[in-house]
Amino acid sequence: MRHVSVFNQELLNPIQKYGNSGEGKEAFKKLRLLTDRIMLRRLKKDHTNSMELPVKEIYVDRQFFGEEENDFANSIMTSGQRKFDTYVAQGVLLNNYANIFGLIMQMRQVADHPDLILKKSSEGGQNVLVCCICDEPAEEAIRSRCRHDFCRACAKTYVNSQDQPDCPHCHIPLSIDLEQPEMEQEETLVKKSSIINRIKMENWTSSSKIELLVHELHRLRSDNASHKSIIFSQFTTMLQLIEWRLRRAGISTVMLDGSMTPAQRQASINHFMTNVDVECFLVSLKAGGVALNLTEASRVFIVDPWWNPAAEWQSADRCHRIGQTRPCTITRLCIEDSVESRMVLLQEKKTNMINSTINSDDAAMEALTPEDLQFLFRGN
Repeated sequence: MRHVSVFNQELLNPIQKYGNSGEGKEAFKKLRLLTDRIMLRRLKKDHTNSMELPVKEIYVDRQFFGEEENDFANSIMTSGQRKFDTYVAQGVLLNNYANIFGLIMQMRQVADHPDLILKKSSEGGQNVLVCCICDEPAEEAIRSRCRHDFCRACAKTYVNSQDQPDCPHCHIPLSIDLEQPEMEQEETLVKKSSIINRIKMENWTSSSKIELLVHELHRLRSDNASHKSIIFSQFTTMLQLIEWRLRRAGISTVMLDGSMTPAQRQASINHFMTNVDVECFLVSLKAGGVALNLTEASRVFIVDPWWNPAAEWQSADRCHRIGQTRPCTITRLCIEDSVESRMVLLQEKKTNMINSTINSDDAAMEALTPEDLQFLFRGN
């Protein structure tokens, strides 16, 4: 028992109270010193030279909402903050994780493009499985025992974000097998549910973020026409809008998302890797964040930041891996006057915490504590 009390006094209590600053930072140093003496860790960065990997640089490209987006975006964010404050004032924050998760999702979507909210999948795709969390066509669709549908990646993140989650649709305790086989969907119905078919595209207005991406790709083309890029987004609807805009800008693309069969995914990968005319690979982060080898590309654009830094690390590693011969640049697009700027800071906080401890536990990085939620909604 004496050893437990010493551990609590010297390590556990300061870390819980101060996090990664002040006395907590000193406690992390002690913990690292202790674990370094009893553990062996094999990290990619320790073997980069021996693997002869080129340099990798990471940037955050910041933009502000345009005039046409600003009013609607502010209304979504203000409404979300007001609801969050109500939950806190009533002392029911922990009972409303499902609702809060939905509010965060909306604030992230409006930072991409207002149409991700204004033209919801549920409005035009009644015969397509729609995720209860992101309200998009479900990628690698799975079903809970209460018979509600989810993207596999959304369900995993949601389950890991709290101890005892409720179903976001019916609010009973959520029971779901994250490893169950993917539910089959009819390909023609999935295509018909595209956001492009729910918008009069002849009158469509782009967003600040999409135009920022177009500008960066045109700049790359003027610098070196041989560069290929991977564009990651959490939202299939955002990728569909990006694809439409890039093609009209004369930029050739191919897409991979979770609704595709394994054969279709491989065909998309092969087309990107072997066709010199294809400049951009649009990839759903839910379907292509891992298990892809895309060394033909040397540029990665992460369209929407997520609070879990591991998701972006894995995305960057799709091109920065054995077989890559060129320096890689990872660009994270961020709308500064939105929840995304706080999301980037939260990522940095989680990264620092992980670097101060003994391993990069996925569940720890995906978890959203009440303190994390307060920071995302209030900035403090």
